[in-house]
Amino acid sequence: MKAYFEKIPMGTSSLFLFERRDESFPFDWHYHPEFELTLIVDSSGRRFVADSSADYGPGDFVLLGPNLPHSWRSAAAASDLRPRHTAVVAQFRPDFLGPGFFELDEMAPIARLLKSSALGLGFGHTAAGRDAAERFMQLSSLPPTRRVILLLSILCDLANDPGAQRLSTGHVLPLCRPDDQERINVLCRQLERSFNEEVDFKALARLIHMDQASLCRFFKRATGRTLTTYVTELRVAAAARLLIETDLSLLEISFRVGFGNYSNFNRQFKKVRGLTPKDVRRQFHVVETVAS
Repeated sequence: MKAYFEKIPMGTSSLFLFERRDESFPFDWHYHPEFELTLIVDSSGRRFVADSSADYGPGDFVLLGPNLPHSWRSAAAASDLRPRHTAVVAQFRPDFLGPGFFELDEMAPIARLLKSSALGLGFGHTAAGRDAAERFMQLSSLPPTRRVILLLSILCDLANDPGAQRLSTGHVLPLCRPDDQERINVLCRQLERSFNEEVDFKALARLIHMDQASLCRFFKRATGRTLTTYVTELRVAAAARLLIETDLSLLEISFRVGFGNYSNFNRQFKKVRGLTPKDVRRQFHVVETVAS
């Protein structure tokens, strides 16, 4: 994971707003000193925030605090007909309404919200969050002054949403040095290409010119998880997509994503997701039947 410093092109504005449209969202592990509100309009895949990762889809709406490493990595396209991946992003400075503005008594709820965003907050699953996301989509059509006013209103509503979901654990380790960031990036790209194969620790260590023991310590220190845990999460995420999108048997899925043992597949899947593979497929089929 390449946690590099991103320079936001603010210019003389206190708010930077843009719509991101790409054929895919590549893994792009970065951080910046601005707050960030991101709404996923049309994409699905895996969201990484600090020491956590989770699946995301359309409607994913999160607030990230300053210098919090993050990235969205879209899933492989099901076909060439899949629409482009789209997200709306707003980035703003801590003092975007002037020094001391959020220290005012009237701004206390928003001040608490911004403080809590240091761990990342998710709102896409709540009614208040969905309503705020709809209004968030209107920002780009407004003149600058009304844009700032609407953003403040959205933050006010999010501040009063009791269903906000904390995205990371708070056990975030210091960001890597530039040389370490590049090494993590190399490792993660290799693991994402070969997660369904047996992990070759020696080959990974050679990639970044380390011995095997140093590799394991380095990865844990930089990402907050072991190499084995990271690969398991990648395998479970891939298995979940196959459970929902295909009729492959559970046994075939377990081998396809790299679990050589079916019992271990069930055990690890439940550990990561809180549900068994059968539960996930059963729930999806129920939803599919009701929808049809």
